[in-house]
Amino acid sequence: MSNLIEVKIPDIGGHSGVDVIEVFVKPGDSIKVDDALVTLETDKATMDVPSSAAGVVKEVKIAVGSKVSEGDVVLLLEAGAADAPAAPAAAPAPAAAPAAPAAAAAPAASANVDIVVPDIGGHSNVDVIEVAVKVGDEIKVDDTLITLETDKATMDVPATAAGVVTAVAIKVGDKVSEGALIVTVAAAGAAPAPAAA
Repeated sequence: MSNLIEVKIPDIGGHSGVDVIEVFVKPGDSIKVDDALVTLETDKATMDVPSSAAGVVKEVKIAVGSKVSEGDVVLLLEAGAADAPAAPAAAPAPAAAPAAPAAAAAPAASANVDIVVPDIGGHSNVDVIEVAVKVGDEIKVDDTLITLETDKATMDVPATAAGVVTAVAIKVGDKVSEGALIVTVAAAGAAPAPAAA
């Protein structure tokens, strides 16, 4: 029914031996695609590594203080296992219901979302020729964040989340690859409301 998937470090801009400064998951955790697994720190920036698959964590292969490179295994994930507990989970659901308002309030405190360079056709170390946002900007989904230039074309990278930019991780002249952190956004909840006031 279920099979184990190795979730690996994606292209991290050609860096190797990068420090792991935070691990967000542990065995038994249910994760979804794009959930942050670990935070890496290079000499220039920190970046979250998102999950490329959904399921239940069986084994975490790296720890805080580990050094990793592209292709290293982060964890073993049991795909399909996330579906299995769904039936028993239906029983505690009423208990979880009172927590829902609290969860709903959490985005009001503005959850930070990292927006990373998406699949750019297998290119790596692509030149950043324009940065269209700065800290404090309010952005919407699909707003252009940066413009990249390969030897063949230029491409705009759109925002995948809406909110207020709290950090910009790259600048004109940087070279980026798929998975590189572009900006951190305080996800739109009640956060923009005070700004409007």
